[in-house]
Amino acid sequence: MTEQAVLPRIDGELRTEGLGAPVRIVRDRWGVPHVEAQSARDAFFAQGFCLGQDRGWQLELYRHMAHGRAASLLNKGLLRIDRMNRTLGFGRDAAREWEEQSDEARMILQAYADGINAAIAAGPAPVEFGLLGHEMQPWSPVDSLAILKMVSANVHWATKIGNGEVAARLGIDALQALIPDVPADAALIAPAGASWTNGAHAFAGALADLESEPGTRRGGLDGSNCWVIDGAHTSSGKPLVVGDPHLAFSVPPQWYVMHLQCPEFTVAGPCSPGYPGPVYYGHNTQIGWTMTHAQGDRWDVYRERIVRNGSGPEAEWLGGSEPLQQREEVIEIRDEDSVTQTVWSTRHGPVVHGDPETDDEVLTARFGLADPCHDFDGMMTIFTADNIHDARQGFRRYDSISGNFCFADQQGDIGYQYTGRIPIREVKLTPVSGWDGEHEWDGDIPADELPQDLNPANGVIITANNRTTTDDYPYYLSFSQTPYRADRLRELLQGRDDWSPEDMPEVQSDQTSLHARFMVERVGRATVTANGASELHSMISGWDGHMAVDSAAALAYYEFCEQLISLTVRPYFDSPSRLAASSYEEMRILHEQLQADSALTLPDGKTWDGVIGEALATTASVLTERHGDDRSQWRYGDAHPVTWRHNLGRDPERAARFNVGDFPKGGDGNTPNNATGLINQPADHGVSYRQIFDLSNLNGARIVLPPGNSGRPDSPHYSDHIHKWLEMEYFPLYIEWNDIEANSEGSLTLTPA
Repeated sequence: MTEQAVLPRIDGELRTEGLGAPVRIVRDRWGVPHVEAQSARDAFFAQGFCLGQDRGWQLELYRHMAHGRAASLLNKGLLRIDRMNRTLGFGRDAAREWEEQSDEARMILQAYADGINAAIAAGPAPVEFGLLGHEMQPWSPVDSLAILKMVSANVHWATKIGNGEVAARLGIDALQALIPDVPADAALIAPAGASWTNGAHAFAGALADLESEPGTRRGGLDGSNCWVIDGAHTSSGKPLVVGDPHLAFSVPPQWYVMHLQCPEFTVAGPCSPGYPGPVYYGHNTQIGWTMTHAQGDRWDVYRERIVRNGSGPEAEWLGGSEPLQQREEVIEIRDEDSVTQTVWSTRHGPVVHGDPETDDEVLTARFGLADPCHDFDGMMTIFTADNIHDARQGFRRYDSISGNFCFADQQGDIGYQYTGRIPIREVKLTPVSGWDGEHEWDGDIPADELPQDLNPANGVIITANNRTTTDDYPYYLSFSQTPYRADRLRELLQGRDDWSPEDMPEVQSDQTSLHARFMVERVGRATVTANGASELHSMISGWDGHMAVDSAAALAYYEFCEQLISLTVRPYFDSPSRLAASSYEEMRILHEQLQADSALTLPDGKTWDGVIGEALATTASVLTERHGDDRSQWRYGDAHPVTWRHNLGRDPERAARFNVGDFPKGGDGNTPNNATGLINQPADHGVSYRQIFDLSNLNGARIVLPPGNSGRPDSPHYSDHIHKWLEMEYFPLYIEWNDIEANSEGSLTLTPA
């Protein structure tokens, strides 16, 4: 098959249904499409068209996952995800949501869908479709809404079930160890520059009010870094807007960079395949924005007592009972017979654990986004705003997107806004009783009462999935946070008033781990007597915590954490039944237990110094066997590669065509330059995009998107940015047409049919 047979057309003229006027799409030499349209509707149409051309496979996969049909596209390996997503009902909720959208939101979503369908009609189909014998059906706005629900859902419901199981089996102290603590002096997002000063565990009250029920494994967290610096602290006098989201490494990547221009707005930045944008990162020539996931908790899990009276199961409620609702979901599986799944629901939501026909208690999950959301009512406000005060009103209209948004404008103002619809209720970190009405929700937190900040005195706002705000904030937002990256960024970004765009790559490339620094200090204090431990003890004790790709000490620390966890945290929690083995959650728990000098996870009769010595001795033996006797040749990158995997690249015969990597990589899950995974396995999460926006000149903003902007394996832009990403290089995102055309690779005009 020739390259030309599988690549979309990017030159000439193409007649297509659904346009109001001609649209020009110029693609630059970095694979970024630039759209010039004569109306907002045609701009969103062109966006859908470009996504349909370059990311048709990804759109189809995301759509199938959101609707619980992924096993029909690929194989039975995705049946578990299909069962979960059918149970949670993202597609059903999205269909109801579409009926309640405003006229403007309908215009945006329908135009986007029409553009995707025009690209499907124009062809050629993605190469993956040919290999699978698949034909793509028309796109619907409901598909976009279902994908947004899926990516906004998080896994707090599963985590709360796992919390309940741990509390029932091991007690309240074990549960407290699972919930991230907030160390004294840890950085807060708002007010900027403030530190956490409450010595008590952040959710001590909620942990004390305990109910429990068996459940499933806890979920992991994605992360990100972002910051804005005001003009008083930059060399140009204008703000800087910087960000790098941390998501799963995949090909195609989870972002698609575009530039859209029409009479109503000009915007540029990374879009999420499946729904219009840019939502999370971008600029509109007057304001720039960046964000991190706020991990807003929109789930509660309810214990439901089941009553049987001969006519079907009912759930106890306020002294009486209510019939459960039942639906049958038929899930098709590629090359196999379909399976039928019964989904039961109560007033709180679907049953996610247990069988109401046989069990006296089941668990249901209530989702705060099950009711219709209206995210796209805020999009045009943001796209057309010329200052952050107006833009803030648009961000506050985001229901699904739980984000820590930081933004700045050309007047020099910077701000922060927490976004997303969050229910009002007490903190409940485990399943709660669903029969007594004691744990119902009291509406949603008013958008204007969500955390915010404006022009802080220190001139910088930082967010890196850390604690959101002070202890006196009246509403519960989330139990998820991590201190390491935010505290390191605070170290790097304070004390200067002449920051420039040229300084930002050094900050984004930082590979110093504060977790490692603590471990170095604690290991240095340990009295080590185990045979074979002394040399490694010296190596780690004298190290600065810099996770460089060629560092022997970083390799030793990395393996040492694994060995120490395997002696303490993992057997205590009986991982991996509730924690992913070799995960960064285990590393966090290890840190907190060591810092508190807690005996909770220590084996009987053991001390921390004793197990540290054992772990050092085992680490020396393991690393010598793997990497040789010459420790000067040990390299952290040898145990820490990064890899991008395509769904079809799991087949060894297709791997070379579809996969990208492996590459040795420095940093880890606790460094600003983030690349994380399970210890001693390839890093499969991390920095998925970088941007540096200088509000004094947004033309040619610095960005990089690994591995490339195209999802077509035969495209030159499938993996052309991977080495830029590895080497901390960037490419320009132009918005001025003379620069765009000077770097043009093709110009396609779409005309109304």
